[in-house]
Amino acid sequence: VSAILERITPAGSPEAAAEVDLVIEAIFEDLEIKRSLFKKLSEVCRPDTILATNTSSFLVEEIAEGITHPERMIGLHFFYHPAKNRLVEVIGHKGSSPSVLKAAWAFQERVGKTPIASADAPGFVVNRFFVPWLNEAVRIHEEGVSIATIEKAAKDSFGIGMGPFELMNVTGVPITLHSTASLGQSIGAFYDSAASLAPQVESKENWVLEGEVDADRTEEVADRLWGVVFHVATKLVDEGVSSAEDTDIGAKVGLRWPIGPFEKLNSVTAA
Repeated sequence: VSAILERITPAGSPEAAAEVDLVIEAIFEDLEIKRSLFKKLSEVCRPDTILATNTSSFLVEEIAEGITHPERMIGLHFFYHPAKNRLVEVIGHKGSSPSVLKAAWAFQERVGKTPIASADAPGFVVNRFFVPWLNEAVRIHEEGVSIATIEKAAKDSFGIGMGPFELMNVTGVPITLHSTASLGQSIGAFYDSAASLAPQVESKENWVLEGEVDADRTEEVADRLWGVVFHVATKLVDEGVSSAEDTDIGAKVGLRWPIGPFEKLNSVTAA
């Protein structure tokens, strides 16, 4: 620990990054503040310094607006919790230099991360199908299915330790509301927030996980949840956002699902 800390130099201004090879921004999701920071960094850093944003809500191209040498601007989207989660989405906007993307990819491998490639598109790869998965769970609950039933169906069918509602409680329900609203605005109504998300956020309460499990409905719920994942994952590959292989890696490494969407789809169609 001491050796690691000795290699870290805290700094209080962008000027301190003037000679670094790579800058990774991880401030909160405010487009104008991010733009302002990168404009300053692009002025004080070397022209070949790679500038990377950890945004999950905005397009890299939007954040790069107004900076000098926009070809060195990319996205490096780390997944929660970044100290433990190996997944990183490497995102190039339409003006990103291929050599910059190659260097950023190599850096992720050097530090033990698992990179996957994403186009500069809303939700990138994993959130593009994960957020609708959460949203669909809320919609199913709105149709009268108990949270306990949905949690049971999700955990059993996806082979995970926490269902969608417990995950929202852990990461924060407001994050789900923000993510669904952002995707809905960018892509369309299918992705927009379920009706009860905003009232749940306003209540400042977590979802209540306890309750009766209706065993007669768990298969139906599992089919709905997988159906949303199949729909979105195949669309993002059709649109060239990422590959089927990287999409599966994203699910397995980033979300800790034991099987990726396309592996699961293959097993369903084979059956």
